[in-house]
Amino acid sequence: MAVHGWTKYATVDWNAVVAPHGMRVQIRNLRELLWEEDLVDGNTQKHFERWATGKNRNVRFEADTRIAAEMKRGVVPDYNDLDLYDIQTEARNKAKDHPDVAKWIYMGLTESLGIHFNRIDDSSGEFWPLFEECMEDMGKCILRQNLSAKERRQHIEYLASWSTVVFSDFMPYYEKVLTQLCVDAADLAVWRKMLDDTLQSEDIKDRDCYWAASQSRIESARERVMTLIEKSKDRQ
Repeated sequence: MAVHGWTKYATVDWNAVVAPHGMRVQIRNLRELLWEEDLVDGNTQKHFERWATGKNRNVRFEADTRIAAEMKRGVVPDYNDLDLYDIQTEARNKAKDHPDVAKWIYMGLTESLGIHFNRIDDSSGEFWPLFEECMEDMGKCILRQNLSAKERRQHIEYLASWSTVVFSDFMPYYEKVLTQLCVDAADLAVWRKMLDDTLQSEDIKDRDCYWAASQSRIESARERVMTLIEKSKDRQ
């Protein structure tokens, strides 16, 4: 696959990078993954360059290196050595005493797996359940925090926006967490706005992130949110 823009020249200082679960990989494979991430997250370059020069840790890119290491001709074949469970284990070990840190780890892992799942042959049935478990546990970590209304809505923005760019069949797992997180009509309005913004994007009829939810699926999600908003108003 040909990559374009900044991803074509992306490099990593492997001696400086902070990546407890990362590994050195062929840079061309990592660039393919970065190109996909750049389609869905406009902050990818900034985040990657900070990680790649050792300025901070980023779990998404750690998971990327694991996926990139197993890629053959652009895909990860079945019966490979891809292992993402130690990242999940780190999050689980921190969840009780540090739910904010565990949440952050789960976010990075689900971002990487959610965007690149379409590249992975999951005939063995390992990675779909892993994503589902991580999303459920991420939701528990978020709900355990004593969030202000502003912080809660920031999480709603994050979850709602990512629900539209990960592998399309993963969208319901985000909806489940969002339904638990939204406590009033104002929260639900934030969720609806994020869906509206995606529906107004230029590529909505032929999405650049071809693996993500289609226009019709996002519209269906919006209808469900509108129903929740009406029910919320009835309870007031």
